[in-house]
Amino acid sequence: MKGISERIKRYVSVTARMDEDGRVRPLSIQWYDGTTYPVDEVISIRRAASRRVGGDGLCYTIRIGERTTYLYFEDPKWFVEEVVA
Repeated sequence: MKGISERIKRYVSVTARMDEDGRVRPLSIQWYDGTTYPVDEVISIRRAASRRVGGDGLCYTIRIGERTTYLYFEDPKWFVEEVVA
């Protein structure tokens, strides 16, 4: 992607729901500036490592509005790969 120089690991606050079968579903992400983004859809969940910023755990492929991104649960914290221009 043009203009991206790097990515950093950004820990975020996540509101999530645990289903009766033990599955955790993120409902919203709160960014460090206080902005809250609702998670419109959880597309997939898999165990994976972040090759760009390090760390591993459960990787949630999620949709927020028109954008698809990754949200990682690195027990007990959540992080995203923040784009630094």
